[in-house]
Amino acid sequence: MTDNNHTQVIDIATLQESVDVECKLAGGRDGQGAVPHDMWETYSAFANTRGGLILLGIKEKKGHFTVEGIKNPAPLIKNIWDIVNNPQKVSVNLLSESDVRVETLDGQSIIAIQVPRAPRESRPVFINGNPHSGTYLRRYEADQKCLLPAINQMLAEQEEVRDNRILEHFTFDDIEPESLRIYRQMFVDAKPQHPFLELSDHEFLRSIRAWRKDRATGLEGLTLAGLVMFGRWQAIQDALPSFSLDYQEKDDSSHRWIDRLYTDGSWSGNAFDFYRKVYRKLTADLKVGFTISNGQRLDTSPAHEAIREALVNTLAHADFNTESNILIEKHPDYIGFRNPGLMRIAVQEAIAGGNSQCRNPAIHQMFLNIGLSEKAGSGIPKIYSNCRAQNWQPPHLYENDELNQTLLELRMVNIVSEELHQKLADVFGERYNTLSELKRSILITAITESWFNHDRICALTSEHTREVTLALSQLVASGYLESSGKHKGKIYHLKGIEVPTPDNDAGKSITFVSSPNTTQLSLFEHESPDHKLESPDLSVQGPDLRPSSPDLGRDAVFTEADRQRWVELKEIAKPIATASGRKVKAEVEQVIIALCDKAAPHRLKLANIAELLDMKADTLRKNYLSQMVKEQRLFLAYPTIANHPEQGYTTHKDA
Repeated sequence: MTDNNHTQVIDIATLQESVDVECKLAGGRDGQGAVPHDMWETYSAFANTRGGLILLGIKEKKGHFTVEGIKNPAPLIKNIWDIVNNPQKVSVNLLSESDVRVETLDGQSIIAIQVPRAPRESRPVFINGNPHSGTYLRRYEADQKCLLPAINQMLAEQEEVRDNRILEHFTFDDIEPESLRIYRQMFVDAKPQHPFLELSDHEFLRSIRAWRKDRATGLEGLTLAGLVMFGRWQAIQDALPSFSLDYQEKDDSSHRWIDRLYTDGSWSGNAFDFYRKVYRKLTADLKVGFTISNGQRLDTSPAHEAIREALVNTLAHADFNTESNILIEKHPDYIGFRNPGLMRIAVQEAIAGGNSQCRNPAIHQMFLNIGLSEKAGSGIPKIYSNCRAQNWQPPHLYENDELNQTLLELRMVNIVSEELHQKLADVFGERYNTLSELKRSILITAITESWFNHDRICALTSEHTREVTLALSQLVASGYLESSGKHKGKIYHLKGIEVPTPDNDAGKSITFVSSPNTTQLSLFEHESPDHKLESPDLSVQGPDLRPSSPDLGRDAVFTEADRQRWVELKEIAKPIATASGRKVKAEVEQVIIALCDKAAPHRLKLANIAELLDMKADTLRKNYLSQMVKEQRLFLAYPTIANHPEQGYTTHKDA
């Protein structure tokens, strides 16, 4: 009954850093084994996040794992199938027969349950028949109850198409005529014989799904796609008050923008005009080799195509009904793209291609009409393949669950260039050339991405997760890298280099970070000879697997003292959480400070504070926390790494 695929994943030494894993003893009252009641909270959390592995028969204590085994697993297996197929207990069964297996580990029988990520149509996955009280999300090593806004977001995502909604009381007059004129001209250039070209403007909009009539209700008007792509700024604001598009070019020496385009009312503010303006800025300084195709010179390169596809994807996959904004950042060595809304399929599935679940298919089709995008399901693979063709470092595509954002970073660094490898040899010494290919790849990442984690390296290499863990541990022990945080929250960066804080002057919670600049690298290069790195192949200890302090979320506490502290925090927050009507800002700030004081010496994450106060995370961050940090009434737990995975707030500067 052993499944070798599961056995390869179960690695006691690297359990915390390999995959999302939850270990439960499952001993039962008599020690003979029983399915833990709280296992189904983990099932819900994994299903609603990215999936994960539940292991029954393994004991976890202070970050260390021991195999206790299950003497008779058969009754537990039957109980699992009985419960998961009971809609009164679990809203949907996502498990197939191969997902629940008995494995042998250290000579003991354990049960491995591989919970897949639930498809969009099945989320939220909840327990005990109530989505409002039985929906959970996975946050690092904890299962947290899902707040109502996030539940509503998942329910909204069940809708297959988001941009075909007819906007009542919006008319053809809400279209920016110059935007439509330019789009029609680009359509002519791309498809000179297309029959749509003979249509009037009104019929043309209908044909490209910018205007629609609902046959069932008779309602007719502009679609969300039509307004977002071609609308006037005031009309867009009327329909989508939080709609915002932002482009910033940064000078990494000062971390401030040197060029910016945002929706300030001075131009149309629609997505089509934003694309045209921003694409020119992003590609203005790209070098184009002399290439002939079919007798014509090509003025584009794989880099142009990767940037174009990334920009289109950002606009076509954005959730325009949230408070967050679309942000494009250009740095000397990388471009970052951020859109509101998580991906509708798993990141690795998107990279593999072939399956498209575009949030705004009409907008995507409008770009496809004029030759500015790939066909459905091939856009992300095209970005990756073009970056390879350009010899750039692989892109970094990831999600920020807490802020409900998807991010893509294009690192414009030629990883095969002699110049880069010489720079690395200059920085790290001659021993750099003796490192394994995996370790050199890690150091290339370190020098180009400022900070990274275990998962990022796993995405860049085909090496087993255990090999990645050992390589990182050896590079830290040998003095190449420094690390901070614990377990899944652990991040790595170059030793002796302070990680730059992202510029956040626009109050938009920018999450991209820039690479170390030349000055920082020169400081590293000219350290005293005593700091020369030891051989990376010296025997070093394995990774530090000691546990970090638990978060103060309701489902993340581990001791009775932590549980009592959470009860006390809820009592402090109660006046704000239960208040009806508009909240008084001064009173909210006073309660936030009281919460952080009470939580000491722990820090409170944004999600913790949002849950305690029953407020949206975006609202808290924008209207309260950012300003309080600036005024030094609150302090970040990781002040030099603003988007550290374990970032939180405290009233103690040196916490």
